[in-house]
Amino acid sequence: MKKRILIHLILLCVSTIGWTQNYKLVDSTVLTYPTKFGSTSKLAKRISTDFSNDFEKTRAVFSWIANNVAYDPSEYGKFDFEYSSKTELEKKEKEYEKKLSKRVISKGKAVCEGYSTLFKVLCDKLNIKSKVVTGGSKTQIKDIGKRYYSDHAWNIVFIENKKYLVDVTWGAGTYENRFERKVDYFFFFTDPKLFIKNHYPDYYENALLNEKVSKKEFLNEPLIYDYTFELISPQNGIIKKSEVDKVLFRFKTDKDVNSISYDLDSKNYPVNQIKSGGTLEFEIDFTNLERQRELVFYFDYEPVIGFKLK
Repeated sequence: MKKRILIHLILLCVSTIGWTQNYKLVDSTVLTYPTKFGSTSKLAKRISTDFSNDFEKTRAVFSWIANNVAYDPSEYGKFDFEYSSKTELEKKEKEYEKKLSKRVISKGKAVCEGYSTLFKVLCDKLNIKSKVVTGGSKTQIKDIGKRYYSDHAWNIVFIENKKYLVDVTWGAGTYENRFERKVDYFFFFTDPKLFIKNHYPDYYENALLNEKVSKKEFLNEPLIYDYTFELISPQNGIIKKSEVDKVLFRFKTDKDVNSISYDLDSKNYPVNQIKSGGTLEFEIDFTNLERQRELVFYFDYEPVIGFKLK
């Protein structure tokens, strides 16, 4: 996990709406649990006793991990292993999952591999099918246009013949020199069309999308902080100052916006002319800009989208 600005909580995926009325009860119940467990079996047994269906059990797993495991970079690579055959790989993977999940649940700290592994192991014990997914992530403006590499891990859950995306690492909070817990249920059963904005799986079938989004498209798109505003233009996340004088920015939204401003690196500027009526439109003048490298827009003082300047 790298530095990122916490995006806004939005409604859970429509496909789970039948269970949303129970999630608050699940979350409040899980908050009464101990903050540490001696084994994954003990936590799974507690969840199985308190909840009856797989949606609620999965939510309980997410909620407990997000509320009790802190991100700690020193946990990276604690149980790395090598193998020379498929049989040896399968055996060592089981050992790895057991050791890592036990460490995370007892120590209360992890990096993404620990979060996602613990989530899978708990689901396994609850007889809920799930798997760990690896891929690339975008968390900072400098990630726009970067070379693709696999640097993150999350989960897919299978319930009632449907697949759902979960990222309990990002759901737990943010990290910038130290961990700050900000539980965000946006990352529980996230809409795949939104998830792909910041997560790109190593194997594209794990994106859970019918349409193809290329790695190049993923890497070159702007950095999204708030998905309640749909960007119309520009679609490219890299703005070349030497090639443009002014750029028209257009957003589609149903929300009322009273204030818009933008940061050029660390200095903030107001946007004085705003057109509305289903869309927000405003123009930014990039003449006389030299060293600035990052552009972030704020709607009503909350971060919405970021661009890289060249």
